[in-house]
Amino acid sequence: MFSAIIVMCYHISLTKKDETIRKRFDIAQSDLNVYTPFYHRNGFEQEAIYIIKDIEPFNFRPAYWGMLPESYNLNERRAFLKKSNTLNARAEGLLESPLFNKSIEHNRCLILADGFFEPHGFNGQNYPHYITYKDHSIMGIAGIYTELDDNVFTVSLITTLANDYFKKIHNKKNNLGEYRMPLVLDESDECDWLDTNLQIEQVNELLSSFTNKEFESYTVSKDVMNSHVNSNYSNILNKVNYPELHTLF
Repeated sequence: MFSAIIVMCYHISLTKKDETIRKRFDIAQSDLNVYTPFYHRNGFEQEAIYIIKDIEPFNFRPAYWGMLPESYNLNERRAFLKKSNTLNARAEGLLESPLFNKSIEHNRCLILADGFFEPHGFNGQNYPHYITYKDHSIMGIAGIYTELDDNVFTVSLITTLANDYFKKIHNKKNNLGEYRMPLVLDESDECDWLDTNLQIEQVNELLSSFTNKEFESYTVSKDVMNSHVNSNYSNILNKVNYPELHTLF
């Protein structure tokens, strides 16, 4: 059985209207018929997130978060994720991974989001922060995918070593002693990431890259971290002030 490092990069939002996505990525309107915006998606849920695949760079596809080997059936997803959390994939070891190495070479994708949630630890408690671009535009997060059956896709979100900004927010190390963050690609690198002719050296360069755009972040409701609450509601993106933190990021 394959294993993965458990980190917290498995909460995202994608709230934009169809037209915004269509213009941003030149997607056919007919492909967007499958799209339902969401304010908070937890990777362990059964609902899909949305990707653009390398072999179909102008198409828009739903995908199930947590990559499964191609030999698996989607009905096995829940059991697989309990044993091997593939919601995330570490950028540093993808080429050596028996589960991820094929996909990083031949099955790359963009995971679409307009924000994501990360925990900040303080005095033994976690405080969720919502992180988005300052201009609130859509971001393309580097991902890899498998196709289980015709048009049934599973995906892993690629993480990289956190920069100083993200270390201050997600301030708990993983079990490798690392701080992590999602690999948000610069818009200028998105087409290269989806290029099916990309060489391994170029893939490695992109795995070491990060967006040049500026982020903003702020604390939100702890409903984000409560699996017993349906947190997919618009107010989940509202700022919540926790006086004990003394400041908002």
